[in-house]
Formats: sequence, structure tokens, C-alpha cells
Amino acid sequence: MAYQLYRYNAEASAALLAAGFFCLILTFSAYRMYTTRSWFMCISIVAIIMEIIGLLTRSLSILQPQNFSAFVASVILLTLAPSVQAASLYTLGGRVIRQSTPSDKQDVATLWFQPQYLTVAFIAQNILAIAIQLFGIGYFISAVTAEARKDVDPTPELQRAMHVLVFGFSFQILTLIFFLILTTRFQIKSFDWLPQLKGRGLSEKVVRTIFYVLYLSTVLLMIRTLYRLNQFVAETTLSSSFLVTQEWPFWVFEIFVVSLIYASYLVPQYPGRWFERGGPLENDFETTAGPSKAKQDIEMGTDEESVHEIRDSVREAYGEFKFDL
Repeated sequence: MAYQLYRYNAEASAALLAAGFFCLILTFSAYRMYTTRSWFMCISIVAIIMEIIGLLTRSLSILQPQNFSAFVASVILLTLAPSVQAASLYTLGGRVIRQSTPSDKQDVATLWFQPQYLTVAFIAQNILAIAIQLFGIGYFISAVTAEARKDVDPTPELQRAMHVLVFGFSFQILTLIFFLILTTRFQIKSFDWLPQLKGRGLSEKVVRTIFYVLYLSTVLLMIRTLYRLNQFVAETTLSSSFLVTQEWPFWVFEIFVVSLIYASYLVPQYPGRWFERGGPLENDFETTAGPSKAKQDIEMGTDEESVHEIRDSVREAYGEFKFDL
């Protein structure tokens, strides 16, 4: 059974329409990033641009079946773009945890990890997953070009591609699960100190909203990665699965799911709206740092209620003072 680039009637117009939709997401995301000066969100911008170019090259490869360069570009960009977006999740998660946790709680005993190493560790794992996936795509493209030349049996290359891609996508899913476990544990432990964020430029509600975005994005990324894993297995084994013989799974489990991930960042509590303030908790914030200012005012008799009591007592003893200048 010969390998075909698209084993269904692929719609070039649908790819163009989807590219236009991602351009809208890119515009709003770039505007939010610029107005809040949250440059750490540029990773998400790069991922969206990869999606747009991937959809445009997919449309071109459908209109020009002989254009293998367009097909190769679409496969690489559409496969790796969500993986790049995963790095944005890890960056955001590490930043939120580091800046919303009192320094005396930033330890392994409390969080199971050191917050300053969370982003670096997960991005390193993500880079490794992307490298493995890219290596597997290389085998896949090699098999496709061999079939086009009709001088080499593509089956061995397809099998190598399947094994490498299964490992790469499985590794990414495990990383996402581990990240979800750590962030969930953090939120449970943070019940003790998140209420103290009030009055420090950030409400507890905003932090929880950001974490709900992280949870949603992580789960959607796992769904999409699981789809890609099964789709590539069906592709490389020349299966007759509906994942490769019909186009709708690509639009539902890939494009729609991924668009939800990017759109979830455009919530009212956009992460950059918080970080532009420099974060609510500075390094000198401690849960054991002593009495609060309000408590100190009460002890010293300088709080508002004590001042009123003293003033009333003076008036009662000496009457109103009048000064004529």
C-alpha cells in the first residue's frame, strides 16, 4: 500500500480560514503582551506564528501536491508549535509560583521543588521532547520522499519514525502530567498564604484564575499530544484508522484544541496585567515576619480608633481648643 500525503479530500480553503483566525489571536495576544510589557509571553507569540505559517503551507501543499517543501514545512510547524507553547506554560507557572509564594515557604518540604528551578527544569525537558519529535519527523519525511522517488521501500523509515515519535510524544505527555501534579499541589498548599495577597496589588482571585488557565491549557495540550501520537502511529503503519482517512479529527483534536489553548490566555486576568506591577510579593515578604502594620498601630495606640478615643478624652477634660491668629 503506497503512502499518500493526504488520504482524504483535504480542504485548502479551511486551512486558509484557520490561518486567518490565528492571525486574530496573534493580534490580540501581541497587543496584550505589548501593553502590559510582559515580554516573557513572547514564547506564545512564536508558537502562534508557527501555527499560521504551518496552516498556510498546508494550504499550499494541498493546492500543489508536487510541492514537497510546503508539505514538509506544514508537518514540522504544525507538529512542533504546540510543543513550543508548552514552554510558555512552564514559564508562566514558574513565574506565578515564585512571585506568589512567601520566601520562607519556597522550599522542597512545602512545594516538592525549588521554585527558581521549576521553569528551567521543565523547559529543558520540553526542549528534549521537541528534539526527539523533530528527529522522528525527519524519519517520517525521509520515508515520504523515498516513496515519491519510487526507488526505496519507505516501510523501514516509517517504522523508525513511529518508534521515535511515540517516545517523543509520550515523554511530553509525562512531563505535562508531572507539571500538572506539581502545580495542583502548590495551589492546595497555597491556601495558607494566598489570602495575604490582598492589598499587595493582586487579589487571590486573580492568582486562582491564572492557575485555572494553566490547568485548562495543560489538559488541552495532553489531549492534543495524545491525538498526534495516535495519528502518527496510524500514518507510519499505513493504518486505515479514521484519524488518517478523514480530515475532521485534524480540525477537532488539533486546530480547535490548540486554538482554545491560545485563546485561554486572553482572559480578563491576562498574566501580564499582574506582572507589569512587578509581582505582589517581594523577596522580603515572610509569613513569619512579625506583626503587621495594623497590629503595630494598635499596640502603639496610633491606629485610627485609638486616636479618636484620645481626642474625645481630651475634649471631655479640657473642651475645644481654639487658636486665634
